[in-house]
Amino acid sequence: MILEYEQEQNGMYKLDKPDFDDIALMLLREYTASVIDSPCEVDINYIIKDCLYLDVYSKHLSANKSILGLIAFEDTAIPCYNLRFEPITFDALAGNIVIDLSLSGQQHIPRRRFTLAHELAHWIIHRSYHSPTNQVFSFRKTGYLSCGESSIEARNKILSKELDKEESQANSLAAAILMPKIAFLTYAYEQLRIHFGKGATVFTSEEDPQRYREALGGIASAFNVSMQATEIRLDQFDLLA
Repeated sequence: MILEYEQEQNGMYKLDKPDFDDIALMLLREYTASVIDSPCEVDINYIIKDCLYLDVYSKHLSANKSILGLIAFEDTAIPCYNLRFEPITFDALAGNIVIDLSLSGQQHIPRRRFTLAHELAHWIIHRSYHSPTNQVFSFRKTGYLSCGESSIEARNKILSKELDKEESQANSLAAAILMPKIAFLTYAYEQLRIHFGKGATVFTSEEDPQRYREALGGIASAFNVSMQATEIRLDQFDLLA
C-alpha cells in the first residue's frame, strides 16, 4: 500500500480520525471487499499471510506475559524464551509478526486477532518511521517494535502521552480494519436501539451495566473481537459515554 499523507520530520504520518478508516478501506477493498458493509468477522490471517505475504510466528516474548506481540521492521534477532522460559533469540525477517504464546487457545482468539491487526497496523503506517534509513530512528537500538498488554486494546484517552502515539495509531487502524466503518456503524446503531431505545445516542454503563455488557457483547461477537476492541471503535465515533 502506498500512503500519501503528510509526515512529521521524524517520518511518522500525520493522521486524523477519518484517515484510519480511509486506510482500512483501501486495504479491505483490495483484498476482501465483501466485509466492508456486512457485519462479520474480517479474516485478518488471510490479509496478513495470503495478501500481504507476511509471516506470523508464536513465541514466548516475555517471562511475565507482558508483551503480546511485535513486528520486525528489518532483519533482526529478537529476544524471547523457549518452552522452559530460558532466554533465547529468534532470527526475524522484516515484516515478521510474532505473537505471544499466551494468546494461544480458543478463548484468546478475539485478543489474538486484535493483536495481529495491531502489528499489521504498525507495518502499514510506521515503516517509514522505523526505517533503517530514517536518520532520526537510526539512534534507536532495535529493528523491531514490541507491544505490551497495557497498550494493545487501550483507548486513546488512556494512551495520552506523546510516546504512546504509535500505539494509539496502531489501535485505531486495527479497530478500523477489524470493524469496517459502514458495517460497524450499521450494526452498532441497531444494537443501540435494541438495548437502549430509539432515542439513545450513546452506549453507557452508568444506569444498567448488564445492558451495556449485553449490547457491546453482541457487537463484539458479530466481528469476533473483544469488548475492549469494541469500546475503542465506539469511542472513535463518539458513541461511548
